[in-house]
Amino acid sequence: MVHGPCGTININYPYMRDGQCCKSFPKQFKDDTEENVNGYPIYRRRATEPVQVGKYSFDNRWVGPYNPWLLKTFNEHINVEVCASVKCVKYLYKYVYKGHDAASVKIQKQGALDHDEILSFVEGRYVSAPEAMWRINEFNLSHKSHTVVHLAVHLPQQQPIVYQDGQEAQAIERAALRKTTLTSWFELNKNDPSAHNIFYSDIPQYYVFDKSTTNWKKRQRGGQNVIGRLPVVSILDTERYYLRMLLLRKSGAISFDDILTINGLRCITFQQACQEYGLLRGDQQWHDALNEAAQFQSPRQLRMLFAMICGFGEVEDVPDLWVQHQVSLCEDFVHRYSEQTGPHYALADIEELLTIYNLSLQKLHLPTVDLPASVLERANFDVVEEQAKANSYTMQLNSEQRNVVEILLSAVYNNAADTPKCYFLDGPAGTGKTFVYSTLLHTIRGRGDDVIPVASTGIAATLLIGGRTAHSVFKIPIDLNATSTCNLKPNTKEADMLLKTKLIVWDEAPMTHVHAFLAVDRLLQDLTKCKEPFGGKVILLGGDFRQVLPVILRGSRTLTVASSLKKHALWLKFHKLYLTKNMRTLESERDFGAWLLDIGEKKSGSTIQLPLQCYPSIQDPIHQLYSDIDFSSVTPQELKGRAILTVNNELSMEINNKVLEFMPGNETVYKAVDMIMSEDPQDQLTFPEEFLNSLTPTGLPPYELKLKIGCIVMLLRNLAPSKGLCNGTRLIIAKLQQNIIQAKSIDGTETFLIPRIPLIPSQTNMPFKFKRMQFPIRLAFSMTINKSQGQTFEKICLVLNEPILVMDNSMLAYQEHDLLNLFLW
Repeated sequence: MVHGPCGTININYPYMRDGQCCKSFPKQFKDDTEENVNGYPIYRRRATEPVQVGKYSFDNRWVGPYNPWLLKTFNEHINVEVCASVKCVKYLYKYVYKGHDAASVKIQKQGALDHDEILSFVEGRYVSAPEAMWRINEFNLSHKSHTVVHLAVHLPQQQPIVYQDGQEAQAIERAALRKTTLTSWFELNKNDPSAHNIFYSDIPQYYVFDKSTTNWKKRQRGGQNVIGRLPVVSILDTERYYLRMLLLRKSGAISFDDILTINGLRCITFQQACQEYGLLRGDQQWHDALNEAAQFQSPRQLRMLFAMICGFGEVEDVPDLWVQHQVSLCEDFVHRYSEQTGPHYALADIEELLTIYNLSLQKLHLPTVDLPASVLERANFDVVEEQAKANSYTMQLNSEQRNVVEILLSAVYNNAADTPKCYFLDGPAGTGKTFVYSTLLHTIRGRGDDVIPVASTGIAATLLIGGRTAHSVFKIPIDLNATSTCNLKPNTKEADMLLKTKLIVWDEAPMTHVHAFLAVDRLLQDLTKCKEPFGGKVILLGGDFRQVLPVILRGSRTLTVASSLKKHALWLKFHKLYLTKNMRTLESERDFGAWLLDIGEKKSGSTIQLPLQCYPSIQDPIHQLYSDIDFSSVTPQELKGRAILTVNNELSMEINNKVLEFMPGNETVYKAVDMIMSEDPQDQLTFPEEFLNSLTPTGLPPYELKLKIGCIVMLLRNLAPSKGLCNGTRLIIAKLQQNIIQAKSIDGTETFLIPRIPLIPSQTNMPFKFKRMQFPIRLAFSMTINKSQGQTFEKICLVLNEPILVMDNSMLAYQEHDLLNLFLW
């Protein structure tokens, strides 16, 4: 199965197009197969020695994908590909039914037209011996596992009518008497209460449409292999398009008027009904969210919500949003000051909150005001207070920590040319890395200088005073490659902050892709006009390479390791510092801590034997973890210290939904709105909304978000890191409203409002991009091992239902937990 050769060595090969091989041969050598790159895998190709065949030399780069058994069985050239995208399925479906190639040749006079299509088919048809045998035995030519039921989608009195010429009136009379699947569904909901909770698209699973009587009848068997399908409707057919959207979401409708009625309001059009239902983009959803929150939240919380909506919500008219809700947003300041000055204080507070999202009143076209120092909490730190904290922290340092602090302070304030500027602090969990960072931050700020603390994750950023995520500070792009640049412009406030800083502290650096460090390196070199690494700035990276490396979508161990900073030449520029003494482990836990460290450093061999108490007595992680809890009266405090850790998101979501079923209280379901991010109407038809609803990419909430009051959830976006709302923060649900969710911090001391926001998956293997409007949270009774980074639990179950790509990830699950409360599956 050798291709070609083609290319410059054989430019006349049939696959050559515009000087290049249209099949992209020769391929590149690759150590591991990479799945689903634009719908096609990149197969493993070992770097073999070339073999001379005739006058050409071949190696693995010229071998087409094949299956040895098929080649041997059929003794033919057979190309085999992995079909892994939606478009591949459609492509193959067409080829199954299009038939074989056929051609007929006939010489006829010029200008004459003599074409018999039926005769041409008969004369061109060829039936091979295997096909003839198959047909003689009357074997099935095709098979479908499921029955697809076509469901009508039409406007009132606009159902399709089939008629013959001259019989239009009779056809109209018959249509008036016969019901369609849609109008019959209305009748079913009127007469059968058991159908009220079934959506129109799901009705064929439970009922059969009798064409003779045009009625839905309860199904007796076989519903599990039936799929109801609503035809795709173009957005140009406006009202019918929006009717389809409503049919996918409203159950129990008894008429078109019922579908048009939303929350007691009878809408004029289906588009208006979608707007009232919250299915369309527009500012009404933000007005509804603020109105809803104003009924039970303080003005301070409302201003935080207002800033959050402006930062994430794609608001079309921010000034109008401010004007309509000014009274509720300013209520506390109006009471404290006056109706004239109250709005100015409120705007000043909003200005401060907007800085979280790199916005300002001016950017949003809101009235600008002088910012009163008495109202705002500026980022400036009190020098005297910082000096006092620095002295207190310095006294508590052990010898290793003190050495690290002294080396870094010397690098910051010593301008000698031979002083290293790039440092990496290596230390297992519990050795005091965060304490070292805090000491440096207080010391440098106590001297009146600036320092920038960042972290790779939002959770880690909250542990640093004034900390933010690296992506937000340096404007690192989401989609990274080896030549990516940061989206931070010179001569801006952010650029000036980077130029003034004495030290950059970057926690959890091993979790960041090397391309991010290269982008920051370019940024700092451009800003400082200095070609030294990171523009000559003193930078301290910290973390533990024994734990989590960068997450690569469906990446192999090789790809994951290759994405690490350690595998790049930039790593050689870093001076390594080490912390080895664990400051948290009790004397009784020393042996256990040493055992974990041996695992992380691969000193324990290829096979690890866990103590017997780590193996479960109950073959179900849910019952093992919660066996001592009575779910009928369970409280959030009993749940917050426990978690089930998994390798992948799919199993985690399955476990979460099962635990939610055990919890008391009524379940609230929030359905998202999905939309293709394309202006091409064909893409809207190719990927219908219900297909998008079935997807749950990494980092997105599910289409159907099921919640109960008191359940534990996790944030999926950095809503406000300075307020503790980070990607990975766990919260307790306190109130479930239609447009707003009220949640409390895991310790119950803070209350937050969470709105729906547009969410776009950052990494997918799909040939399209889509946006999901949903609350940015997931249930968090169970989570992936990666997501548990930085979390604290009293009791965990670790479910290893498949191998971990990076073996040392399992370290993370054990770190800092009591051995008696760790169970392994």
